Amino acid sequence: MFAKMSLRWKLLLLSILMITVPLSLQGIVTYREFSSSTERRATENTVQITEQINRNLDRTLAEMQRLSLTPLYDPNVVAILNKYGGASSVGIRPTIEEREKMFLYISGAAYGLQEVKGIQIIAGNGFIFTNVDSTLMKFADIGALPWSEKVREADGAWALIPPHSLGHYIPGDPDEYFSVARMLREPGSNRQLGMIVIDLKLDVFRTILANYRFEENGNLFVMNGSNDLFFEKTSGETDPSLARDLRAVSATYGSGVYERAPGGQRFITVVDNSSYSGLKVIAYIPESVLLQETKQLQKFTIFIAVLFVAAACLIAIFFAYRISQPLVKLKQKMLLVETGNFKQSVPVETQDEIGQLGRGFNRMAEEINRLVNEVYAVEIREKEAELASLQSQINPHFIYNTLESINMMALKKNNYEVSDMVTALGGMLRYTVTQSGRTVALEEELASVGAYLKIQQLRYGERLRVRFDVEPGTERLQVPKLLLQPLVENAIFHGIGDREEGGEIWISTAAFEDELLIIVRDDGIGMDDRQIERLRQSLLVPDPPGARKRGLALRNIAQRIRLMFGPEADLHIDGSPGMGMAFTITIPAVERSHGDDQTIAG
Repeated sequence: MFAKMSLRWKLLLLSILMITVPLSLQGIVTYREFSSSTERRATENTVQITEQINRNLDRTLAEMQRLSLTPLYDPNVVAILNKYGGASSVGIRPTIEEREKMFLYISGAAYGLQEVKGIQIIAGNGFIFTNVDSTLMKFADIGALPWSEKVREADGAWALIPPHSLGHYIPGDPDEYFSVARMLREPGSNRQLGMIVIDLKLDVFRTILANYRFEENGNLFVMNGSNDLFFEKTSGETDPSLARDLRAVSATYGSGVYERAPGGQRFITVVDNSSYSGLKVIAYIPESVLLQETKQLQKFTIFIAVLFVAAACLIAIFFAYRISQPLVKLKQKMLLVETGNFKQSVPVETQDEIGQLGRGFNRMAEEINRLVNEVYAVEIREKEAELASLQSQINPHFIYNTLESINMMALKKNNYEVSDMVTALGGMLRYTVTQSGRTVALEEELASVGAYLKIQQLRYGERLRVRFDVEPGTERLQVPKLLLQPLVENAIFHGIGDREEGGEIWISTAAFEDELLIIVRDDGIGMDDRQIERLRQSLLVPDPPGARKRGLALRNIAQRIRLMFGPEADLHIDGSPGMGMAFTITIPAVERSHGDDQTIAG
């Protein structure tokens, strides 16, 4: 399918994919990361809120617990409770003076405590001393109070009573209150004197909660270890049955963060237990509330993505048309050439590869037209003689074409190693036979050496490793042609070629003031000091009869650079046994000017 598409559609499809795929991936990653971060921040904030609510409740209840002990440290209160604590005093009301003393005491204890509805000290005979209007009170049977059993089980310790109605008020009170209660026992004898009950308003929870920012649609419950509900704040959107389900299940949870999804609706549940009061603060936050901001981000991201994709499509269409239009024209001209109409040309408006292709087509069409005219203008015999003469000439172009044919055959057979070797050989041959001056740019010499090394690497495989370290700016400097290949060849065949583990060759260049340094180094077998000195001395004398190839190659290099650059040019040799050899060529740093003159590169 893709192969049958036109180039214009391929460019358009590729451009759209290059924009939409990264943009989509970025949007998905951003959305998920933002959602996770938002949920994590909200959860951490809720954990801090529940912990702080419980701490504030602990402080309030600790104050009430301390307040419940103070009557035992007042002798007048203890004396009055002793007087009306026996069975003989049942039904007897204390005197006005005694009630006044107790009222003043209780009122002083409750002074400034806005959260306290009232404080009642119940004597053993059932009479209730209070800081509210005592005429509204009736005698109380301590044993008949619905929560008295819990206070007795505390055995003198303070007990937290869940919200309840105040039945000891004569007219009754429709509101509910929770209480802190304690059995009062006489210090020393531990005899039961009565009971103190501190009734607290549920506004305690609302006041504490008002100091914290809680999610608008969140739900919060305060319960004790027996799952008695003390306070609840539910969202108007929460189903009451769902709230009961959340509360019932979470009552068994310990402190921590949990996830629940009753009815398919996911909730983040945060639980904090107080080791002091036994109260458990449970907060629920619907996931939909947490992700409200992320949904806005999602909509915005989709909008931006659609906008960008639309813009990308327009830009892709424009550039696909502009890029492919010259090719379409070239295709039309080529179809005309196939029919035999060789007088064709395409307009060339750019300097890029398409423009070069157009110029090449124009030259090809002109040349074909000229050759066709020559064919018809020259007699058959002369043409045959020319063809025979051409066939007898083997020139570099014939070799290039032959190597290219071998390359194409190797590619068809998927023999890429042969293709690489043929390509590298062609590059070396073209570089070798090209007619040029005595010097070439360093980058051309390095490219030729690279082609040679590629051929050798195909031969030696992983045993031959090469590294180039070319200092920027030295590529344009002029060097003698075919200067480096003999050094690299020596490093391969005499340095590392016979080693089983192979070796590595480093080729580096550097410019120092007005000098160019070229270093060819290997980690092969190396030479000792005597061998190196003998090799250095051989560079100073003409070629002796029977000289080794290695010495001849190095001697030729040394003589060439001295002839071209004078005595300041040098070939330095260094090395050690087992550590390889290093050949350093030092020549003047020159580069070819626009007028083909050589100038010193500063």
